[in-house]
Amino acid sequence: MKIFSKLKSFYFLNSHFFKSLKRFDAGISLQSKEFNGTEGIKKTERKKIWIYAESIGEFKIAVYIAEIIGQIFSEKNDGAEPPIFFISFKTFSTLSVAQNLNDGKILYFFHPFLPVRAVFKKYINSVKPDYFISVQHAVSKKLIKELLNFGFNSNLKLKLIFTGISVSDFKKMNIAEITNYNNVFLSSAISLNSAGIDVKSEVLPLSLKYISCTGVDKINNNNNVNRIEKFIKPNKDELSDVNLDVKIMSFVSIHKKESVYILKILKEIASDEKLPKNLRLKFILVPRNVKIAGMLFKKASDEGFNAVYCGSGKNESDLEVFLNSKNDNVLIVKRYGILNKIYPVSDLVYVGKSLFADESGGHNILEPAGYGKTVVTGKYALNFMDITGEMSENKALILADEKNIKESILKLIYDDKLRTETGINGLDFCLKKKEEFEEYFKKYLSAAL
Repeated sequence: MKIFSKLKSFYFLNSHFFKSLKRFDAGISLQSKEFNGTEGIKKTERKKIWIYAESIGEFKIAVYIAEIIGQIFSEKNDGAEPPIFFISFKTFSTLSVAQNLNDGKILYFFHPFLPVRAVFKKYINSVKPDYFISVQHAVSKKLIKELLNFGFNSNLKLKLIFTGISVSDFKKMNIAEITNYNNVFLSSAISLNSAGIDVKSEVLPLSLKYISCTGVDKINNNNNVNRIEKFIKPNKDELSDVNLDVKIMSFVSIHKKESVYILKILKEIASDEKLPKNLRLKFILVPRNVKIAGMLFKKASDEGFNAVYCGSGKNESDLEVFLNSKNDNVLIVKRYGILNKIYPVSDLVYVGKSLFADESGGHNILEPAGYGKTVVTGKYALNFMDITGEMSENKALILADEKNIKESILKLIYDDKLRTETGINGLDFCLKKKEEFEEYFKKYLSAAL
């Protein structure tokens, strides 16, 4: 029964995708109220490229890759129409981003809920890709096998391209031997030709993650880019001639154990006797899984905070109402796809799944850095170890652990200069790295396609 429920969910979530493919296979233009393509373009005139991502970060990278490939095809083919792009992912938070992006240039769909070859085969036979490009993650051996079978049995010359993955990922997939790499840059390029399949793989010398740093207009000295104005006035028992200083601290992509610990730390911070009388601290908690929002709300209330929700509906005024409230000091976000609203108004951003060894991995530190915000993350941000170390050395990031996170946050609250400079350093670092990577990556994709 559970399997049937998952399969039903799988087909429901991808119903728009299969419907769109039927239109494409029938030679119907993707130009309509649903898709903004070009009238009259048929499937035989355009290449089809499947980009395999995972979560929001990888999806955004996949969109970037699609843009670059579109430019490359146009340049190589004298302005010819770009390929049809398919991007797959497997998280509901990514779905919310994809739906908002639905501009008709990309068809998106969920990865199979069940790792069975029949479902992989359904996808492959539906898409019939000319290219399959993975982003950062090892790909299931079952999917690889079905891709190889498809390439062998079809008249298409399928190309598989693996980008931004580690040596260990190559070993998991067992698609080729890894040779001539070093432990610093893991730089390697390998080719394998089998059954008409052209496989190109490279462990890139710079992280694909740098693409996710979009950057903003040059920030001013107050680090207030795109800030929602706050009009909170002092309460009657406060000095009327004191200008109220409101600082917003956001804790994003936090997991269950660290979120409970963070609430405890925030209670201690809010109770610190050294805090200036005119300072008001507001905390925004964005759980990675919105299912724990209710638990966080209760914990926050138990700690004595005045907590409110940023609800699951489409009303985006919840955030501004919270920022302008005299009494509410904790916002619990229980919806996806709102970080682009939260980063601009934050003075400090903690990025989660990084404080404890049993909740290790880390989430995207580059996105808030791209807004010029001071970023704090834990020492267990293992997925970003190559980036966090270099950012910390360049004073572009604050690395914390369970023992010193309270002191690290308090120091940033008290020291406006340190907080602003850290944010500026983070933005400059990310934009520099992004520029270096883009130049390299365009050359790599141009050679691989």
